[in-house]
Parts: sequence; structure tokens; C-alpha cells
Amino acid sequence: MSRFEFPRGRARLATLAIGVAAAALSLSATGTAFAAGSGGVTSDGVIYVDHTLYRTVATPTDLSHTKAPAQSWDVLYNFGGLQKSVAEVAPGDPGFNGGRWQVHAVSAPNGYAAALASGDLDGDGVLDAADEVWAALSAGDLVDNGVVKQFVCTLNRVP
Repeated sequence: MSRFEFPRGRARLATLAIGVAAAALSLSATGTAFAAGSGGVTSDGVIYVDHTLYRTVATPTDLSHTKAPAQSWDVLYNFGGLQKSVAEVAPGDPGFNGGRWQVHAVSAPNGYAAALASGDLDGDGVLDAADEVWAALSAGDLVDNGVVKQFVCTLNRVP
């Protein structure tokens, strides 16, 4: 059989089955990005900005190699599962760059309780504003481990 002929019989069925499985995996991976909600919108708030919870739209963007200047990004602090992320600005805030995020991974070397003790300025049990993150960073109870990703996504206030 030349490489341009279609397989026959069982070989054709096997080839078709492999193709269907590959398509299903591809759709599954795509579907995962949208599983959180309609069109990729997260159903729950996932990012705090100034003590307010926002949700987002998952986008498959990666702008890590654009070499854009630092001032073209907004900073988003990711806590690696300790709590929800915290952004420095939201839509409508002065200096907002339209959802171009530079994600900084932060860790709590002295434990999350220590980070809360030094950073939770309003006593609500969570670091939910940039000034609280900065307070915990200044105290050494949070460490900025640097930029781990740059991407674009919207922020939508949780209704």
C-alpha cells in the first residue's frame, strides 16, 4: 500500500479509532480550559484586588518571551495554593494595563500564619489586597520568588 492509500478492513477501523481517540483528547484538553464556566469564565472568584473578589476568563496566552517593558504589565501574586491570588490593580484603576499580567510566585517561609500575622492589615483572615501582600513581603513572611508567567486575561468583579 502506498502512503496515499487508505487502509482497508481492520487496519482502517484501527486507524479510524486512533483518529477518534486523538480528537477526543484534543477536545478534552480544550474543554478543560472552559470547564470552570461558560466560555472559560471562572464561576467563583479567584483573584483579590483591593479586598474585592474577581473572576476571570481563562485564555491560552503566553507572553513570556515578548520582552515587553516592565511598566506594560500588572503584577499578580500567586500563592501556590495557600490562598487565592492577589492583583495590584483592576479594570478602571489608574495604570491598569488591560489585563496583561506578570505573575509573581510567592511563598511563606515562616508559614502562612506568619504571613497573615504580618500582612492581614484588616484582620479578615486573608491577604486580599496588594498593600497586605507588600506588608508580609516587607516583614519577610512572604518571599517574592520572581516572575513565573506572563499572559493576558480579563478581570470581572464577582456579582
